Amino acid sequence: MQGLMLLCLLAFIIFIVMLVIAAIKKKEKKKLVISAISCFVLFIVFASLSPKPEQGKKKDVKVTATEAKQDETKKKNEEDQKKADEQKKVEEQRKQDEDKKKQEQQKTAVNTDKSTYENELKPKIDSMIKEYDEIWNQEWRPIWGEASKDPASVDQNALKEKMEAVTNRYDELSNKNTVFKDGAKLSDPVLKEKIEKFRVEFGLATNYRSNAGRAVTQGMKGIAPLKERMEEAQKSIKLSDQKLINALANLTEVESKLGVSRN
Repeated sequence: MQGLMLLCLLAFIIFIVMLVIAAIKKKEKKKLVISAISCFVLFIVFASLSPKPEQGKKKDVKVTATEAKQDETKKKNEEDQKKADEQKKVEEQRKQDEDKKKQEQQKTAVNTDKSTYENELKPKIDSMIKEYDEIWNQEWRPIWGEASKDPASVDQNALKEKMEAVTNRYDELSNKNTVFKDGAKLSDPVLKEKIEKFRVEFGLATNYRSNAGRAVTQGMKGIAPLKERMEEAQKSIKLSDQKLINALANLTEVESKLGVSRN
């Protein structure tokens, strides 16, 4: 490119010189003019063959723009990745904070539920269980051993009195259990559910024992054959025992989770 430009410049200079000479030497003017024109033609040819600086410049600008765009894209990708990494760290930290807060809340809830259970629920539950056993030991056991073998061998009035006492006292206990809603004071839904299951199962246990006493009383009053009523009483006793086991199983789960001893 520089060589062609140099030749072009040289031809133009020669063209000018020969025009000057032709103007001075009139005799050889024709030859000189022809030579000058030849130089001018060479100038035009060289000028046309010379690459246009603007095209090269445009090409350079195009390459520079492409590189700049690539650099911009690369920079943008790096910035996006940096933002994504920072956002990921923020999310991880937020999750850790939430987990920590949740654990603290659970710990606080357990401590609160434990205090509530020990001070408000457990005394009432223990009282109902104690009464459940006392009724059985005071009213049922003293007379049922002989009565279950041979009802006629025991004092009928005493048997009737005891069976009515069994029915009435277990009905009263069942009413106490029905109004026992203190499980709602606990914050843990699992503990609430377990306490409610205890209440339902314990209520069924008291009802079955009440029914056992009622069945014997009906047999003694002649409402139904005494033998059949005695068998019904035995079935009710077995069912009450099973329901009590279920009730205590739920209660044990509650106390185990809270770290409370049964006794």
